[in-house]
Amino acid sequence: MKNLKIISNIKLKKSSKFLILLLASILVGTANAAIFYSLTMQPQVIVSTPVIKFDHADDEPAGSTVDDAWCSLTAKSYPNATLTYEQAVNLINTDSVNAHLFRLTYISITPANGSANVGNWTSIKFLVYSSTGDYVFSLNFTVSGNNWVLAPASGQTAYYSIPASTSWSIRLETLSPAAATEGEVCRIQITVDVQ
Repeated sequence: MKNLKIISNIKLKKSSKFLILLLASILVGTANAAIFYSLTMQPQVIVSTPVIKFDHADDEPAGSTVDDAWCSLTAKSYPNATLTYEQAVNLINTDSVNAHLFRLTYISITPANGSANVGNWTSIKFLVYSSTGDYVFSLNFTVSGNNWVLAPASGQTAYYSIPASTSWSIRLETLSPAAATEGEVCRIQITVDVQ
């Protein structure tokens, strides 16, 4: 109401007053309209093969499951003897044109730190080798007392570039101390992060 009194006190022609009122109502209407709107999104999700995928390898542990985007390795560990799976699983860059970056990231391990059962292992190592057999990088779990020690300490490797149409292998090494209890199980979850 105050706005109307101010406008009526201004000595303007009726058409000017009408124009000012019209502009004011448009301004108020626009301000209110800005609050009420909606966005539309129409995602399209296509099933496809991962650019970098898992593949069976020559030394894949018996009882393992290997799919394109997921694998479960059923490895063993011997007391006082390093057990090596030279090619436990392969990673393949399916892109025939471009190289792609990937890294290994630690997610979880059981038994957890602080458990006496951790002492049933000395080390569990995941070493990545190029198609030419050259060592590239690793994610390692070693034991100190009742705790796992990760290397790298962050539990995450740097990104490494795998060339187009190339297969790299992951070597798995396990070792348990002489006093390890037979039948104990260690479960490790690792992701392969791809850029």
